[in-house]
Amino acid sequence: MILPLTNNPSESFNFKINEIIYKFKQKWNTQGFWTVDILDIDGVPFIYAVKIVTKENLLKAFPNIPFDLRSKKEDDPTRDNLDEFELEILENTNG
Repeated sequence: MILPLTNNPSESFNFKINEIIYKFKQKWNTQGFWTVDILDIDGVPFIYAVKIVTKENLLKAFPNIPFDLRSKKEDDPTRDNLDEFELEILENTNG
């Protein structure tokens, strides 16, 4: 599955993973990179402001999250191409 990201500098959306609905918040920050927050459906955060980069297990430091986010793209996303970044949702390999 691919997370449906957009180029909107501040966007929230819900996405179902393994029958559980999560809330995602993507943000472009003033330091020049994208971050993502992951919350439960009630808005309680699991993680906050993880930098979106390529070829990294974004959730490695969060083994309690039952999935992983990773992109195979060559370059980190820019302000204008997050919608093409293809952030994949994978089975958790943290634990």
